[in-house]
Amino acid sequence: MDSQTNLKQLRIGIVIASLKTGGAERMALALAHALLVSGTDVRLYCLDSARSMPLPGTEDEQRALERRIYLLGAGNGKQSTLTKALAFPKLHRELEKSIRAEELDLVISFMERANILNLLGDTKIPRIISIRKHLTMALSDKDPLKRTLVKAGYSWLLKRASNINFNSSEAAQDLSTLYPSNKTPVSVINNFYDESMLQRATAALNEEELSLLDGNSIVTCGRLVPVKSQAALVRAFAPVAQKVPDSKLIIVGDGPVKAKLESLIDELKLKNRVFLTGQKTNPYAWVSRAKVFALSSKAEGFPNALLEAMALSRPVISTDCHSGPRELLSPDSNPAEKTDTLEFATYGILTPPQETSPTYDTSPLTAHERALAEAMERLLIDDELREEYGQKAAQRSLQFTRDSILDQWHKLISDTLAV
Repeated sequence: MDSQTNLKQLRIGIVIASLKTGGAERMALALAHALLVSGTDVRLYCLDSARSMPLPGTEDEQRALERRIYLLGAGNGKQSTLTKALAFPKLHRELEKSIRAEELDLVISFMERANILNLLGDTKIPRIISIRKHLTMALSDKDPLKRTLVKAGYSWLLKRASNINFNSSEAAQDLSTLYPSNKTPVSVINNFYDESMLQRATAALNEEELSLLDGNSIVTCGRLVPVKSQAALVRAFAPVAQKVPDSKLIIVGDGPVKAKLESLIDELKLKNRVFLTGQKTNPYAWVSRAKVFALSSKAEGFPNALLEAMALSRPVISTDCHSGPRELLSPDSNPAEKTDTLEFATYGILTPPQETSPTYDTSPLTAHERALAEAMERLLIDDELREEYGQKAAQRSLQFTRDSILDQWHKLISDTLAV
């Protein structure tokens, strides 16, 4: 393709806060890797030193990418909002100095801190910013200072961007609500899954792990943080455990609410039915062996875990949260519309979004949790429906392969430089 040929002549910088585990970090690395493999000269800039994401590609490609990682600051990402804000002048000087020295043709950034830093740069160099979350939902969870800085920063700086990229249509629609006077071009490029995941999903597990997944197992994957709302899934599973005797809920991931989830599991007397496995280097081997995959998030950007489960032919359940699940499971509907009941969508089951903060006690289930419970029970006991949704999920996932999504990035980069 012509854009691929043009990319080989370019020098492109990608800016991200850090390489800690996360969806935005994964996409930034994947884009850097893909551009590098296509012949583009890539530089990957990190604001902080925090790092837990493995580099993609072969060993040679990983080494080549490693040589192109530039650390701009010494922070670990855990500093206060004020400390991070005060570090901006130094980070800005270091980034712009390198951009000039490397003679970059284009700079792409991911997530708010990197985006604002990118937009502060010289506008003679095209700047693409990528907002990876539904911004209204993301801002509602930030501390007041961070929320003010991000809203004011974008209000002032969005006009300096060459393009504002989103990973979901709903999030792109939300921008016009927050910033109705925005005139900067907007693009939507969804996340993708890497086909190598399919091979990794067949990796062997030990006898204890296989025993855990045997039977009517429901798996979810994600960091144990409030926004992922695993507590709602645990609470909703309690009646399912009574009605489907051999059912199990397996939560793959780690994070700060682990102790709260353990306490909730004990209170609900589900210690032998709900299992916290911790973080796994190969969660795909777990998801691929599950009967059902469930996502209970209060908010998402474009949920990688849900997409990957679909690519592994798992029947899926997801809360109809902002943003991404509806676009994956019911692509012909308005992504901003949310269900208030159980919805048997084209490619999976959607349940009402969670309106409140996670509850870590044995109080009566909310309507949202009752819908989750009904969806889990229905998929576990209905073999025909489960098989149908597994096939449809795999079919839908084919629209989100690495090459098809990266072609969209290639076109966006080429179009931006052609202006």
